[in-house]
Amino acid sequence: MKLLQYTWKNSMMKIFNSKMAVFAILMLVMGRTYVEPIRQFSIQADYPSSWCVFPFTMCSFTYLIMFWFGVIYVNSDVPFMQHVNMYHAIRVGRQRWALGQIGGIFIRSIVLTVLAAIGTILPLLPDIEWSNEWGKLLRTAAMSNVLTQFNSSVLIYYEIFSEFTPLQLMGLTILLCALICTFTGVLMFLLSLLFNKIAAVAGSLALAIALFPVLNIHPLLRHKLALFVPAIWAEVARIATPDYGYYWLPSIPYMFGFLIVGILCMTAFVSVKIKKIEFNWENEDV
Repeated sequence: MKLLQYTWKNSMMKIFNSKMAVFAILMLVMGRTYVEPIRQFSIQADYPSSWCVFPFTMCSFTYLIMFWFGVIYVNSDVPFMQHVNMYHAIRVGRQRWALGQIGGIFIRSIVLTVLAAIGTILPLLPDIEWSNEWGKLLRTAAMSNVLTQFNSSVLIYYEIFSEFTPLQLMGLTILLCALICTFTGVLMFLLSLLFNKIAAVAGSLALAIALFPVLNIHPLLRHKLALFVPAIWAEVARIATPDYGYYWLPSIPYMFGFLIVGILCMTAFVSVKIKKIEFNWENEDV
């Protein structure tokens, strides 16, 4: 119970700070920019858009890489040695403190993903079709190149419509992205304990930049490389769409299994490492 209480309090500290505010503003600006063509098409067609456009914006490379840069920026407070945490570590103990930090990373990851999703819904208001159907607008956009008339870099993948409802796809995308964010945050925490903050940021940037070779390698080899690059899995809306005849994204069970096992393994390493390190508290904002 004490661990849960500390995790909750720690999560609030991780959510309500200046870095989160910067991330929220970034996602609102990016969201408005990337869904504007859909809004313009909606106005021209005089028909509301489905509220579920976030999974498709995540398939736009520029939007996706900016999302990951934002996530890394927010998690750059690792290894959580700000002076405000000193009393917490003394009171709850080292291991509970570390587990509380990881729990806070998970809750913050959910908030980060939800903020990004909201940033793609708000610009479409009030002309939104609030239903669990894909609607005529997105189906038309998926079956034609009409969005290119509005200089859109967002592609609507028709094949996913027969696999998931909007609610299912949105839930899957949010949960998957939240786990990838958690994986990234815990990796940064572990690297900062093993080495330093610079190594943590560098390692997470390498994970994000790995998007480049995955997207540019031959489709025959892409599925092999994609198995080890969680950052690209946020493009889950493309999972039913072949690229030059090849399905290259890993299966959904593989993605969740990889992330959960990876997070648990890194949590175990952190729990062991935290017993041996010397805490160097910093006078730095959370």
